[in-house]
Amino acid sequence: MTKILHLNCGVQQYAWGKGAAESAVARMKGKCSENGKFAELWVGTHVNCPSHTMDGELLSAFLQKSANGDRFFAPQQQQIPRFHNRVPFLLKLLSIETALSIQAHPNKTLAERLHAENPTKYRDPNHKPELIIAITPFEALCCFRSVEEINRLLRTVPSLVLLLGHALEAQQVSDSTRDKIERIMRAIYAIDPQQHARALLDHTEELRRKGDAIGVEDRLFLRLVSQYPSDMGCWMVYILNYVQLKPGEGLFLADSEPHAYLFGDGVEIMASSDNVVRAGLTPKWKDVPTLLKMLRYNTDGLARAKHSRKLAGDGEEWEVQLYAPPVEFPDFSIYRIQRVSSGKSKTSVVLPTIGLGFCVEGACVVNDEPVTMGGCFAVPYGEVRVEAVGECQLFVASMNLPCNHSAKL
Repeated sequence: MTKILHLNCGVQQYAWGKGAAESAVARMKGKCSENGKFAELWVGTHVNCPSHTMDGELLSAFLQKSANGDRFFAPQQQQIPRFHNRVPFLLKLLSIETALSIQAHPNKTLAERLHAENPTKYRDPNHKPELIIAITPFEALCCFRSVEEINRLLRTVPSLVLLLGHALEAQQVSDSTRDKIERIMRAIYAIDPQQHARALLDHTEELRRKGDAIGVEDRLFLRLVSQYPSDMGCWMVYILNYVQLKPGEGLFLADSEPHAYLFGDGVEIMASSDNVVRAGLTPKWKDVPTLLKMLRYNTDGLARAKHSRKLAGDGEEWEVQLYAPPVEFPDFSIYRIQRVSSGKSKTSVVLPTIGLGFCVEGACVVNDEPVTMGGCFAVPYGEVRVEAVGECQLFVASMNLPCNHSAKL
């Protein structure tokens, strides 16, 4: 049996993260008594926050060595030079207190162009499909609502309708769904910032006068405007779907789908990229023209995004679930392996290439190596055996290739 490689992984402290006492990221790193916001734990070889071996060597440098590359990567991938030192996916743990930006991620062609034109803002040439799995109740805005629902909700916001009048009135029955939604989005982002600020204030005051007699979207609007006053991204609660995930539920987001994570803790797996095109709910640099041009503007995105888990293994003692995007996205898949009873027992999964993982609850033994809560590791391709005495939960990510679809109990 091939041994795992224990990793020392970095943390990102962003303003939207949770305080140490509440953050799953801080608990994983044993930093619950420290100050600051703990937002993300990164496991991978991306240059913005690369993982290291316990000896202090970069994981990418470790994998560059021929013997290590041969041990961790599947034989068919040993012929691909870029896999010898770069893991093609990035595993994260997120702890979110306040909303992340309204954003989308470029496809591969656009990512290459953005990186070539503006490498300081778009730091790599890769696309960034991603999948989030809730480990606590998790909230997000995701993909466009139906045109009918958008129109209905917008007409409950008189201060915005006044500014969007022409865009709403110009809709024709013969217009495509894409045209209707794109026209509304472009009209919102074309409004003068001072007019936006006034409209946001007017709507906020109106909702507060109504007290409890307001809808779910209105309550969310008040939350966001308290976090990001005068930010036009607050209007997106009436444009994008509001999604609430229970632990274990997931969302897959392909390129060019608008979204914003709002609150909660989750495990995120993505192609190895840090490219983000932002357009609101952030003090960071925004690239509104690029975002408006790249969006899909369809209304079936949520149906694709709501990720159906495949039960890869089940029994009285273990629950093994596989989350994988459509086959046209080979970049990643991820197992959630959960021990649901006491008493010593084992389970296993099979990986097509190198895997990255961490334990978010309890303790276990992976390929005969102990892993406690917060432990991060890389594991060679092939069978991964997990043993535990009590309850535990760990995630193991790899690529989305056919042999990912088996588990032994």
